[in-house]
Amino acid sequence: MKKVFLLFFLFLHVGILIINNSVMTRETYVDFFDKKSNYFDFLCGKIIRNSFFQIYGKYSGLETGYGFFGFNVRSTGFVINEYCGKTSNPEFNSLEAENRYGSLRSLYIDYLKYQFPKNGKANQVDGILEDYLDLVLKNVSAFSMRGKAVDCDSVLTGYYILELPKLVDLKNGAKLNYELLPVKKFVYAIGK
Repeated sequence: MKKVFLLFFLFLHVGILIINNSVMTRETYVDFFDKKSNYFDFLCGKIIRNSFFQIYGKYSGLETGYGFFGFNVRSTGFVINEYCGKTSNPEFNSLEAENRYGSLRSLYIDYLKYQFPKNGKANQVDGILEDYLDLVLKNVSAFSMRGKAVDCDSVLTGYYILELPKLVDLKNGAKLNYELLPVKKFVYAIGK
């Protein structure tokens, strides 16, 4: 009886894992490529949003999003400081600082999504948001330059995302190169 219960639980767990990740992968694909979802997508989404699936997913850790294997755009952003011919990245000494840096990534990706939506109609970013984003970059720059001996008058701080080559291009023999695309840059004047 114990083996039957264990096998039942094993198949239930693996089944929920496969269903959840398949549906999440499909939803990510439909959303990312701006495809039209069908009734099957709707039905599967309704099933995994059932309270049983949600509670079981939270407590078992199945809803962690293993479905989309690839670079997460939100996690491939970098803050780079350029000063006196050198470059540096912010270094953090606490979990809180790392978490705030993670929020910074989301902030700038949301900024990009707002400026360049899928429908192609660019939104006008208001001055308060621009000032806020500049202030955030200035604070990150000031934090990361603290304690460094700098002989120049200013630091150029920028938030960059990676542009990776397409798999089709790599398959056709292209070199594995990436580019850093600037999202926002800010010149921080150093007071001496």
